[in-house]
Parts: sequence; C-alpha cells; structure tokens
Amino acid sequence: MWNALGAYRSSIILLLALILGGVLGFGLPDFALSLKPIGQIFLNLLFMIIVPLVAISVMSSIARMTDLKKLGAILVSIMVVSILMAIIPAVGITLLALSFDPAQGVTLDLAESVENTGASMDFVSLLTTNDFVGLLSKSNILALIIMSVIAGIAIGQSGEDGRKVADLLDSLNTVIMKIISLLMTIAPIGLGAYFAATMASQDTELVITFARAVGLYLVATVVYLTLGSSIYAWLGGGWLGVKRFWACMLEPAITALGTSSSLATLPVTIRCAAKMQLNEQIAEISLPLLVNLNKGGAAMITALKIVFIYSLLGLDFNVDIFMLTILISVLSAFIIGGVPGGAFLGEIFIVTTLGLPLEVIPILVVLGAITDAASTVVNVVHDLNATQIIQRINGRHYAKPESIENH
Repeated sequence: MWNALGAYRSSIILLLALILGGVLGFGLPDFALSLKPIGQIFLNLLFMIIVPLVAISVMSSIARMTDLKKLGAILVSIMVVSILMAIIPAVGITLLALSFDPAQGVTLDLAESVENTGASMDFVSLLTTNDFVGLLSKSNILALIIMSVIAGIAIGQSGEDGRKVADLLDSLNTVIMKIISLLMTIAPIGLGAYFAATMASQDTELVITFARAVGLYLVATVVYLTLGSSIYAWLGGGWLGVKRFWACMLEPAITALGTSSSLATLPVTIRCAAKMQLNEQIAEISLPLLVNLNKGGAAMITALKIVFIYSLLGLDFNVDIFMLTILISVLSAFIIGGVPGGAFLGEIFIVTTLGLPLEVIPILVVLGAITDAASTVVNVVHDLNATQIIQRINGRHYAKPESIENH
C-alpha cells in the first residue's frame, strides 16, 4: 500500500509530522514551546534561499518562453487564458469563503500582536523598491518577481548573448533545485516543531476550522470541475466540445489523482487531446506550457488560505486585501507553480507579501498538503479546457486545408 501511495509519500510524511506537532502542542505545551528554535532554524534556511530561488527560477522560465515568440498569437493566447483561468476560481472561492467563514469566530492566539494589515496597502512599495538592494529582501518578493519577469523577457530577446545567460540560469536553477531538495528532507522536523510551538497556546477548536476549510475547498472544487469545466468546454467547442471533453477527461483526472503531478500526467493529457480531436499542432504547443502556467487549483487554494488566515487572525479583509489576494493567487498559479519548491514558496510569498506572522506558515502548509490532490486534478483537467479555448482562438491558423470548413 505504501508503494501505491508513493506519489503522496512526502505529503503524507509532512502531514503526519504536523499532526504529531499539533498533538504535542495541545498535550505537552511546555515541551512544544521548547521546540520552536528547531522550526525557526528551518524557516530561516528557507528564507535564506528564497531570493535566489525566485530570481533564478522565474528569469529562467520566462527566458525560455520568450524563445517561442515566433509563435506569436498562440503564445499570447496561452498566457491570457492561463491568467483568466486563475482569476476566475480565485475570485469565486474568495467570495465563497467570505460568505461561509470556515474559521467561524475561532481566533488564532499568537504571542505577538498582529497589526491589521488590511488597514491600508501601499501598492507602490509592494510592486517596486527604490533601489536594487531592496530586491534582495524576502519582504519584497512581489517586486522581485516583477523584475525577474522583465529580466527574463530581456534575456529571451537578446539573441546569442541572451542564450548564453539563459544556459547559465538553467545551470544555476539545477543547483537551486538540489538545495531545495536537501532542505525539504528536514521539512517534517522543522515544520512539525514549529507547528507544535504554535499550537501550544491554542484552543482545540482550531482543529475543527481546518476541517471546515478543507470541506469548503472540496465542495468548491467539485462545483468548479463540473460547472466550470462544462462552460469552458462550451466556449472552446460548443456542445460538441462539451461532449468530447466529458468523454475523455476521466483518464487524465484519475492519473493526476494517482501521481499528484501535472507533469507526470502530461503524456495522458496529450493522448486525451487527440481523442477529443483537438488540433495536434496546437495541443503539442499548448499543453507542455499549460502544465506550468495553467494552475487554477493552485490559485483556488492560495485564495482560500489568505481568507482563512485573515479570519483566524481577526484581520479586516477589505477591498485592497481582496485585490491583493487575487494578485497573489494568480502569481502563485502562473509563476510560482512552476518554480522548484513552489509549494513552500507559496506559503512564504503569502506571509511576506501580506506582512503576516511566521507562526501561520505551518497552518498554510497543512491546508496545502491536504488539498494537493484535488488541486492537481483541477490543474490537469483544465489544461484540456484551456487547449479547447486556445484552439477556438487560433484554430483557423493551424487547421489542415481539408478541415478548414469544419472550424
């Protein structure tokens, strides 16, 4: 059985460590508090690598994408469709979570007071810094991502010199991946210890809030996969597109559930695109890119995490925070989802961008680990929907002469 659950092994180990940490926190609070330095060391190690991780990974991926600029309209449509398919679920689950608060009045009791980050938002400071040194701070991750995207575009458009830089970035990215891999081996110990210290002073009702949040996400996922997928399929191919989608989507959905990986499911997704009679050229161009860019499931859980943690901390979720939640969710889906170690990077991105206390990171990790399988299914299934829509937009430019009359 353990071999059958191989794809989820790391998530299961992490969840077990967090559960053990929670039990220690509730049962032996004094001992749990003594474990906090262990967790702090692990988080500090992550913080030390986050700036080069974001900069190198984002620049590298963007530089490779701009090599495809000759594809023109199809590449633009892939990016636009991916962004829209991240915004829609993020907005939907944010409104749902605000209407049915999963925290239900339970408040997270932290040693340090939490400032009401919703009082005002300085978007200029969030999006930019006034010097280069500011980009080297984990507190300015959003500005770093923006500059890394710009740098990646510049590298991709710099000809031979740009290719040399892109090759160097790929090599550096390999090293960064290895560093992250090494750090993740101690993640269960570090996060388990930190979670134990966080839970030491909390009410046991906090555990119930996790169940509510996960239940809300699963309900939203089922609705989005049924209703949302049907609408996307109709937009991409009318009622025939809906029929073909539902006839073929089960295989990639089950594969995604079994592997917990969009990339591992890609061969199955490509085969299903052929069964749906999608244009071969468009599918072969779109699907490998959509694996990294189109992550509506990741956008959904990111948005839910933010609403959930704001409710637990008793912070005001105003219009500024709503807009920032959607922005963070889209970036998590569109960029961070393709970065090695992106799962932990997403939690850090939320905390540093919104100025939240570090104690909430294990809570966010718990939600992410439990909902990972459902998120992956959404990501994979909607890659097929996105390909349908992209074909609808660009199909006539890629249609075979004898099939033009069918479009």
